[in-house]
Amino acid sequence: MEPVADYSELERIGNELFDRSQAGTLDFTAFQRLFHEAIAVCGPDNDSMEMFCPFTKPKGWWDWMVQELQKTSSRRVS
Repeated sequence: MEPVADYSELERIGNELFDRSQAGTLDFTAFQRLFHEAIAVCGPDNDSMEMFCPFTKPKGWWDWMVQELQKTSSRRVS
């Protein structure tokens, strides 16, 4: 597991994710942006990335997220 570079930034991302979900404004574009911001802060192998799991209910979001994690992980191994 990679260390989190900036917990306050990760907290901001989590808060925005939650707030947008509660307000009904979490669309796929915002989800993707926040997901990539979180990877930049903590890396794809960090347990903190689990905060995205409850928000992947719309069709295709889970599959996209898993594919992105696999791509990111495979890039680091290469």
